[in-house]
Amino acid sequence: MDEGLLSQATRLGPVHLRVTDIPAALTVWRDTLGLALVNEDDATAKLGAGGRTLIVLHAGAQTPLPQKSRDLFHVAIHVTSRRDLAHAAARLKASGLRYSAQDHLVSESLYVSDPSGNGIEICFDTPERFLRREVSADGRVTLIAADGSAHSALEPLDVPGLLRDLGNSGHVEQRMAADAFIGHIHMRARAPETLMEFYVGVLGFRPHIQSRTFGMFDCGTARRAHVIAFNIWARDELREPPPNAAGLDHFTVELASAEELAAVALRLDAANAPSKKVNGAVETADPEGNRLRLVVQEG
Repeated sequence: MDEGLLSQATRLGPVHLRVTDIPAALTVWRDTLGLALVNEDDATAKLGAGGRTLIVLHAGAQTPLPQKSRDLFHVAIHVTSRRDLAHAAARLKASGLRYSAQDHLVSESLYVSDPSGNGIEICFDTPERFLRREVSADGRVTLIAADGSAHSALEPLDVPGLLRDLGNSGHVEQRMAADAFIGHIHMRARAPETLMEFYVGVLGFRPHIQSRTFGMFDCGTARRAHVIAFNIWARDELREPPPNAAGLDHFTVELASAEELAAVALRLDAANAPSKKVNGAVETADPEGNRLRLVVQEG
C-alpha cells in the first residue's frame, strides 16, 4: 500500500438515510428496486442483497430533502451484469415511478428517488468501453471511447435497447441481484476543493476528476476510481437543507485492516478533524458535515 493512501480493498458499506415515512420508502427500495428487507422496527429498516445490508432507512425526518440541497445527490447500488441492470429498468418501467437513464461511457445508470427525495442510482460498470479521459486547458472533461469516439459522459441511455437484453420471455426478476453492492456515494457540495483535501489528504483516497468546469470532483482507490463524489451543478441555487430534512445520516467506509483504521485515526487527529472511537469504529464528519463511519471489513 502506498504510504498515506487507502488500500485498493477499501469499499463502501451500509449507507444510512433519513426518511419521512419508512413504509412509503419501502415501496421504492424494496418493492421496485428489489432489495430484501433484512430487519424492520418502528425506527429503522435494513435492506440488502445476498445477505449483506446495503441501505438502512431511519424514520424521523419531518420533510423531504429539497432538490438542490447540499446533502445527498445519490447513493449508487452497482450490479455486476447488464442483464441485472435490464431487470432493474424493467421494474422501474412497470412501477410507474419517474426515472431517468444515462450512458456515462464508463458505466450505464438508472436514476430514481424515494418519496423522501433521497437520490438513487443503479449502475453497471463498463470499463471496457473507455479508452482515456482528456481534460482541456479550460478544465472541460471529454471521455474517449475504445473506438476513438468522444463522449460527454452525460448521453441518454438507450433503455429500449437495454430491455432487449431480457429476451422475449417477458420474465423480470423481482429481486436485486445477490452480488449487488454500494459502489459510490455522491453529494452536492459548496466547497469541493476543501472536501477533497479531507478525503484525499486526510483519509487517504486517491484523486480522480477535479474539475470546476465539469462541476464534479471525485476520489477513490487503485481499484475503483469513483467512490466518493461531489458536484457543484446547482451553483448559486444550492441551499442548505432545512432542519430535520431527509437525506444522508451517515455512510460507512470499510477498511482492509485494523492497522489501516488506526493510521486513519492518527491522520484525523493530526488534522484536528472531529472524530471519536465507538465500538471499534471511528466516526467523523467531513468539512461540510457529511458524517461517515470507518470500520474494519468483516470477511
